[in-house]
Amino acid sequence: MGAPTPRELPAVLRPPRPGYRPPEDGPVDRTARRVCRELTRLVAAAWPQARRHQPEDMAWSDLNPGYVAKIRADLPDVPPAAAALALRVWGRMHGLVALEIDGHIHPVAGNPAALHRAEMLDLVRSLGLERAAP
Repeated sequence: MGAPTPRELPAVLRPPRPGYRPPEDGPVDRTARRVCRELTRLVAAAWPQARRHQPEDMAWSDLNPGYVAKIRADLPDVPPAAAALALRVWGRMHGLVALEIDGHIHPVAGNPAALHRAEMLDLVRSLGLERAAP
């Protein structure tokens, strides 16, 4: 199963309409869990390099118990600081995409793709990873 399509992004990025409960284990729920899981795996793989650039004062008690249970079941060796970093990475990616979906990027950015690319390159640097050669 691949990344969400542009048509699916609003359903994944926005809260449900008042009164609507998305089906448990439906496509939105599965996509959100998959994105979170893969971002956490990415951060876990990068953690040996990333930890030098990140605060490590997070505790499991700082995170939602349901989230902690899922992370620890999938990646038992991940420290709480890495799990928190995965949430921060998600927030950075989500922020620009949400702004674009809501029409807030185009009025201020002549080239939104360049803005997204710069953010992703900065994320890579913040994880202590090297940029791949073009």
